[in-house]
Amino acid sequence: MKKKWMKMMAVGLMFTMLSGCGNAGGNSGTKGTSATESKVKEVDSGQTDAGSEAKESNYPDYLNLDSFRPIVKEGEEVTLKVITRRESIATSDISENWFVKFIEKELNIHLDIEEVSDSTVNERKNLMLASNDLPDLILNMNFTANDMVVYGSDGDQFLPMSDYISEELTPNLYALLQENERARIDNTAPDGKMYTVPSFMANYPGRGDTIGTQKVFIDTKYMEAAGIEKTPETLDEFVEMLRVFKNLDPASMGVDEIWPMVSTGGKDKDYLASAFGWIGGGSDVTAPVWDVEEKKVVIPCSQKKYAEYVKLLNTLYSEGLIHPDFFTIDRTAARALYAEGKVPVLADSAPYLSLPDRYADFISAIPLSSERNKEGLTKKAQSYTLGSVCISADTKYPEVCMRLLDYFCSDEGAVYQDMGPVKDSEDTMGQVEGFYLDNGSLVYGDVVSGKYESDFDYTVNAIELVSGNRIPCDEGKRKLYSQKLAGVENPKYPDFDLTNPDDHYRWLCYNAEQGHLIDGLPNMYLSVEQSHRYTDLKTVIKNYVDAETAKFVVGQRSLDELENFFTELADLGVDEYISICEEAYADYNGPEN
Repeated sequence: MKKKWMKMMAVGLMFTMLSGCGNAGGNSGTKGTSATESKVKEVDSGQTDAGSEAKESNYPDYLNLDSFRPIVKEGEEVTLKVITRRESIATSDISENWFVKFIEKELNIHLDIEEVSDSTVNERKNLMLASNDLPDLILNMNFTANDMVVYGSDGDQFLPMSDYISEELTPNLYALLQENERARIDNTAPDGKMYTVPSFMANYPGRGDTIGTQKVFIDTKYMEAAGIEKTPETLDEFVEMLRVFKNLDPASMGVDEIWPMVSTGGKDKDYLASAFGWIGGGSDVTAPVWDVEEKKVVIPCSQKKYAEYVKLLNTLYSEGLIHPDFFTIDRTAARALYAEGKVPVLADSAPYLSLPDRYADFISAIPLSSERNKEGLTKKAQSYTLGSVCISADTKYPEVCMRLLDYFCSDEGAVYQDMGPVKDSEDTMGQVEGFYLDNGSLVYGDVVSGKYESDFDYTVNAIELVSGNRIPCDEGKRKLYSQKLAGVENPKYPDFDLTNPDDHYRWLCYNAEQGHLIDGLPNMYLSVEQSHRYTDLKTVIKNYVDAETAKFVVGQRSLDELENFFTELADLGVDEYISICEEAYADYNGPEN
């Protein structure tokens, strides 16, 4: 099964195919249109024909299509079973959260909710799929592209949501998918159907592409002490900067030792790998990536230049430029070193997480150029999700589920699911105080009054339906409409507030990465057979590569044996593994800057 990514791009995925429009025989004017049992109006090329009459609708009589309040008409009872992932700090009963109560009261949909913690989400997901006992709505359960094939197109456990996307039933979601072609394509399985829909987490200027894809930050106090006036632009300059930091007198920096670069979660390896031209694999050198030098999809560890990468890591290790626990140091230990001021270069999510009082002392490293990556390119941050929501194929209420998801994508729904209602509105229902404007800034009354310790505490324990609000919405709508609700006449996207640690971090990344961004690979969809073989090979290859690379780096295995490494890799089936990946991306012609 080939990945249809570029083919779908070429035809623009004629949205009639995705929106489930037309009668059971499909729109005779559009190839590939799915049958939908006359559920929606006929649409031509994604645009309603004002001169045509609406076809008879087979939507349930209890469904309200005139507004969202309610979705289910008064006098009718509909209960949706929902499984949702919650934040680890959640202490409230989610059924008592304001947003859940609002949905039940105003939208007239009762929610029977099962909560799953971060630590058990994979176990619960696997059990649910193995038993084929799915609730109506499944929220933020870590589904992958292959899950959409295995449990969607081939498994008939997930509802083909694209059969229900239309201007009539889901106008907000329909418009979002029309406007965001890449997200639409990335959430479409090879059979042309969508078994999930994206959430747009940073869908507004300055936030969508640059939200810290590199995540490497340099302490300006160390730069000043070392006499370094500008951020390194090349790989050689970066390594030399680490050497200079290493040679500083620790006492002069108020510490007893200096470790030039320390990472959490392999972010240092991700940063260095992009300098070799590998875009999109993170720290996993066994994952398919786009090679800007070769201009094709590759597996980094199988390329001869991987030997250069390993030698670089060995140099950094042997010279003490990275921590001796390079491969095993955990986040807690790394951030403890950051907090003590012993690390000039942080490879972490953001400086303020471990240095809340010193976050402004850091600048973001820029993507590094080299002979292998002459422009210093890095992957754009993906501003939308995959697999954040699925619907059971056996649900009795597919239209209600889709209509509810569409409400989440509306102006009001985008705000309410994350922020709750505006102060003094009837929608507070006497349960929360709501948000309001204070000197031009939006604040939460429940936090100001001390009922909740922080904005995060408030949203998790008073508002949230799902961890991180990873359900369909448009964060851009949220930013604008929340201001409108609070009384701003001409709402605009907010500027970066450099006194806010998170905004400061995003601003750093935005400035550092402009002009260096390139699309990563689209999602890789495999057939069930391919998926099983890919997983088997991936497990063996990754375990071998990780183990042997560590040996080379720390000196347990001689660098002279790198040629033997490639021979051993071939014996493990890497050529077959590469072939599977190449077939999946056979129609992909490369990213757009």
